[in-house]
Amino acid sequence: MKVWSCCVVLAAAACGGDKATAPIPCDTYHGGIVAMPDSLPGTYDLKSVCSGMKPDQAGASGTVTITGTDFTASIGTTTYSGMYTLSNPDGITVNLTSPLPTQLVGTYRLRNDSLAVSGTVGGQGLSLVGTRVTP
Repeated sequence: MKVWSCCVVLAAAACGGDKATAPIPCDTYHGGIVAMPDSLPGTYDLKSVCSGMKPDQAGASGTVTITGTDFTASIGTTTYSGMYTLSNPDGITVNLTSPLPTQLVGTYRLRNDSLAVSGTVGGQGLSLVGTRVTP
């Protein structure tokens, strides 16, 4: 029986059985503010955007601007904005008012002026990665 099991595993690997065939969800980020004295408020140039499933959106560009209470993400021609709250250790909830009222519920990581946010909006996965341009 062990020989048969080994043959099945080898045959599956030889035929590409080790490759994922299902869609891959957007990346998830955790960690909160990793290096003190970093703080979240600032403007970040987006480096990658994933909406729904990978791959990341080709050529996606924009900014994320965070103040003490407001979160604004301009991605292409669409602007998402609303008030945000943080929860320990790395939770973020944005009550979006534009373009439609909904919530972004997720997690974030800020490390060395690099911001990564991941979560769901209306049941769809989303991840954003940006680099700080202003404090």
